Amino acid sequence: MKRERTLYVFLDESGDMQFGAKASTHFLITAFCTFDPAGTAMRLQALKYELMAAGSEDLEFHATENSKGTRKRVIDRINELDRCRVHTIWVDKRMTHPTYQSPPQLLGLFAGAMGKWINAVWGDSEVGEVILIFDSVLTGKERSAFEKRIKPLLKGLQLKFRVLFHPVKQDLNGQIADYFSWSWFQKMERGKGQYVQALSRRHNWDQFNMFSAGKTYYWSGPVRK
Repeated sequence: MKRERTLYVFLDESGDMQFGAKASTHFLITAFCTFDPAGTAMRLQALKYELMAAGSEDLEFHATENSKGTRKRVIDRINELDRCRVHTIWVDKRMTHPTYQSPPQLLGLFAGAMGKWINAVWGDSEVGEVILIFDSVLTGKERSAFEKRIKPLLKGLQLKFRVLFHPVKQDLNGQIADYFSWSWFQKMERGKGQYVQALSRRHNWDQFNMFSAGKTYYWSGPVRK
């Protein structure tokens, strides 16, 4: 009898779920998938101690906040991991129907799409359970609305899913997801593709535009000065 494994899926978002004058144009979620979270975290933990010994105080691996030097070291260390599976779902928020222009509804739409992708990739393998680990970006009320929306969507899939909320800063695997997510956001929002290029050399990373068939703009977009 084959042993069923647990698949850990660390999810991180980039951009925002707002639709005001100062909002981002894009929003995306990236899934970093691993069967060995302790092993993948160990590589970044070693880097943290190396930086500490070198006198650095840049010890929280959050791509937006890290220095260029730390950012390069983190990307290099991620590229030393065994080939990982990474999936990014993104949208141009201007094509978001008003029905989904709230954080619980938009995040629920993304989570449902991510669940379907995971089910398609691992549905026929020896996966006993999939743990979806989200960063704690929702308020209590929003989280309740999100869970109410996502549970029926996941229940209809072949795999067994469990949803957890855990701050990305408290988990090194979440910080790996953050780097992939931030890199794609930099490419889409700012036209900076060098980080995506660096992280695509080794890992199986694909991206999906969820509104690729859309033709209608429901939101005019942010106001740029």
